[in-house]
Amino acid sequence: MLFLSFFLSFLYSGLLNATISGDDIGLLDTVKMCPMLRRNVRFVLLCQHCACVTSFNAVGTILHGLRALCVPINRLTCWVLFDFQVALGRGMGITLILMALNTCLSILRPLHYPALMRRIRSSVMALAWFVALLNPVLFTVLACAQSSWAYVVELDPVCSTTLESPASRFSSLALVVFLVLLIMTSYVLIYMEGCRAGHFSRSNSSGRRTILIHMLQMILYLLPLVPIITRWKQNMAATVTNFVVFLVGQALSPVVYGLRCRELREQSKILTNPR
Repeated sequence: MLFLSFFLSFLYSGLLNATISGDDIGLLDTVKMCPMLRRNVRFVLLCQHCACVTSFNAVGTILHGLRALCVPINRLTCWVLFDFQVALGRGMGITLILMALNTCLSILRPLHYPALMRRIRSSVMALAWFVALLNPVLFTVLACAQSSWAYVVELDPVCSTTLESPASRFSSLALVVFLVLLIMTSYVLIYMEGCRAGHFSRSNSSGRRTILIHMLQMILYLLPLVPIITRWKQNMAATVTNFVVFLVGQALSPVVYGLRCRELREQSKILTNPR
């Protein structure tokens, strides 16, 4: 079941990223070929997020395919595969938060925003991936240090992971809570500034609708992580439903942040039909 879910999600996310605007040119190509979009941090983060979504599902397909077929591969390979998938999953969430913080900063500090982005862009991206990799790499290194080399390279048909300890789960859950607080704070500040500037009047519901859509997408992505991380005991139907909701949340990201973006659609049409 998990193998099939990851495989279908991989096909869907890859196809959607390749045909984001319904034309022959995909999201990544559109941003790559347009200097104006490349200079916009929001579109760079969107490309990174979509790449993480596709890669996450691809690695999940491989990992759970190996588990379903009980293929005996060495334990270290399983650990690295699972760590890579977890890091990509964290990268998805952190990138979403960075997109919200970027929007919040551009609205609250429009005059200082361009210069600030030029100074901190590379540092923030590097810090984001450091945070995404920290937990899986740390606990894998600890497991290797506490085990014999023969155990680490032993064939493991179950394809186990080093991220099942209480400390690993607690740190992952703390990160999710922190991300939820950040996203809530960002959108509250955006909404307050919009109300103050008069953008959320009755005659202009677009801004409120955008915030509600973004919040719904975040809820579908972040909240299902809690029972997944804590290994909360559920019956099979509840477990599958929760996992499907999680996959739907990540699959909606290219739609919410890509297909609804007017600049991206217009530029894609220009590149597809230069005349």
